[in-house]
Amino acid sequence: MGCLLAPFRAFGCLVIVLGVGAAWLYRDRVLGAALQLAGRRHEMPAAIGRPGTRALAVARARADSVRRGAADSVVLSAGEAASLIGEGLEPSVQRELDSLEVRLLDGRIEVGGRLASQRLPREALGPLALALRERERVSAAGPVRVVGPGRGEWQIDRLDLAGVPLPLDAVGPLLRRTLGHNRSSLPVAIPSGVREIRIRPTGAVLFGGRSP
Repeated sequence: MGCLLAPFRAFGCLVIVLGVGAAWLYRDRVLGAALQLAGRRHEMPAAIGRPGTRALAVARARADSVRRGAADSVVLSAGEAASLIGEGLEPSVQRELDSLEVRLLDGRIEVGGRLASQRLPREALGPLALALRERERVSAAGPVRVVGPGRGEWQIDRLDLAGVPLPLDAVGPLLRRTLGHNRSSLPVAIPSGVREIRIRPTGAVLFGGRSP
């Protein structure tokens, strides 16, 4: 009887191996389908960029083509966007943050860096303040919009300190104590001629004319 069942067992093992192999090869599609069934969309991984001299020069040149009307829109890579945003932040913000990096999300940017912990408001951090090192990793995320010629605003709706999400009511006190701002948003200098910015994980799109 065992000999008669052996071919069926071998066939069953083969089916299992083929099934596992197919699941591995098409894991992205399987994950996307699973997330759709769960009511969520499979988002693309965020691109990460760090400011650089060459990337800044490219970003300036592309933004200038929009200003001159040579292009209706241009796409910046994560590194180019990080360089442009890093330059556009106020000097007080640039001085406080080390190891700046920018992640492009869907409609939002995330800016991360290291911040001197002694500048942080202890009363807004609660017990977390006792575990802080001299310099801690901080990241903030939110949409960026153009509010006027050469002027933009970065609205912060998420703030993490040392990997721990902080409540939204701590954003205002933290910005006020460390940067001197009374709102949960930061001004950002925008290249002249840019009228709209759309952030995607694949790049930041700068529009010069009336966007579609």
